[in-house]
Amino acid sequence: MHKKTLRVFMVLMLFFIICSACESQQKHKNLLFDQLNKITKMEKKFEKAGEHIQELEIKELESYEKIFSFKISDVAKRQETAKNAVNLLKERRGRIENESKLIHDIDIKIEELQTINIETKDEEFRDQVNQFVQTWKKRTGLYDQLNKKYKEAIEIDLRIYNLLSQKKVDLKNVKSMTKNTNTVYKDVIKLNDKLNLYTQKLNNERKVLYEKYGK
Repeated sequence: MHKKTLRVFMVLMLFFIICSACESQQKHKNLLFDQLNKITKMEKKFEKAGEHIQELEIKELESYEKIFSFKISDVAKRQETAKNAVNLLKERRGRIENESKLIHDIDIKIEELQTINIETKDEEFRDQVNQFVQTWKKRTGLYDQLNKKYKEAIEIDLRIYNLLSQKKVDLKNVKSMTKNTNTVYKDVIKLNDKLNLYTQKLNNERKVLYEKYGK
């Protein structure tokens, strides 16, 4: 009778240990997804910031086209439009700084996600989270390259508009600078295309995490 009781006790203990381990892993999994949810929420702010930058870029391009539609005698209109374009560029530059801060704030959360993931027992799940982390880091690296080129283009554009806001315009100089900024913008477009590919990859990996391992 004593041996039978002991055996039952050991089975119950084993059952409780297994249940405790399962509960612990579920809590850990919940912690990972809570962190992923925070990252996703912060990303939406980052995307919104990008939309505002694009809106300013469109307005600035409209100003550029408007400047060259004026007659030579429309000096005051040209100067006013060029100064407006400068203000738009400066605002865009400020918003780019804010956008950069947003993505690097997410970097901190990504590092936290990677730290939490060290304790993940499910190897497949752990590898999938690590893949998401690595894709994010590569995407951030591309963003930094794009950001640098974008700022370079803005500085050239500012010099162009400062020239166009003068009473007498050196068109040869404007043409030369425009050629320079067009070269930089070609690099911007290439980097932006690569960034978009990584963004899509990131979204696909996030979708797998939610659909395969989500709550």
